[in-house]
Amino acid sequence: LIDSGRFTYVFERDRKAFKEVRAHNTVMVDNDDLYVCKDSWECEKLTRAVNHRFYSNESYGYAEGGHLGYIIDGLGVFTNRRVIFIKPDILVIADEFYANKKHSYNQFFHFNNSGTLTGENDYYVYKSTKVRAELKMISNNLTSKVEAYKLSRKYNKCEDAQLVETSFSGDGFTSAFTVISLSSPESTNKLNIQKVPVKSNFKGISFKDNQLEAVNISVGESFYTLVIAHEEFASQTDTFLADGCVGFGSAVVFNRSAGETEIGTVLAW
Repeated sequence: LIDSGRFTYVFERDRKAFKEVRAHNTVMVDNDDLYVCKDSWECEKLTRAVNHRFYSNESYGYAEGGHLGYIIDGLGVFTNRRVIFIKPDILVIADEFYANKKHSYNQFFHFNNSGTLTGENDYYVYKSTKVRAELKMISNNLTSKVEAYKLSRKYNKCEDAQLVETSFSGDGFTSAFTVISLSSPESTNKLNIQKVPVKSNFKGISFKDNQLEAVNISVGESFYTLVIAHEEFASQTDTFLADGCVGFGSAVVFNRSAGETEIGTVLAW
């Protein structure tokens, strides 16, 4: 993935287009571009970034952050993104949308034009002389399409490239998982992801998707279970159960290929 760049300082159509939400690897709510340019440098309003969290060890990396733009804009949606790095070659993007009404959502993934992009629906493959990247997505009623965009590596110069735009909707809380697997161009390993139900060990109930979600991720000999809590789900006396994995926390990874099914690695409490 790559940022589209800036192209020009001149306040005209191209300058505005390169600064739009859809020109970046981010999300959009109800087709609202959010940022309105006053001139080449200023916007009519800025949004506050909140909920910053970061964690890293030898096996995993974790970053989280959201913003208040779609709350201030009147849509009443808090957007939050979590990025989980399962080192050295798996990335998980968990997008969370907190709302109390029905809204439509889009994600944008801009690809470098030094390789080729193929795929459709919830699965895409990007391949260049340096890397093979598989991208798989999970969300209710998700559709996607490949579109052209302009990539500017240097000012006053732009090139043709391709992006993947997803579309989905939800009434109330909505989430979307995107898993990216990186490998050598010659690799034939297939990325597989599957949502699994999450239960309460103490209460014996199944959690709803707006409470907890879990995803099994496998590629080659690697196998992981990732559990994400979208809200506080239990007291300190309870734990979750996801495909045989027991733990507690807001973001927890289990290395299943190493036989790990208890506690796991807590990336965020």
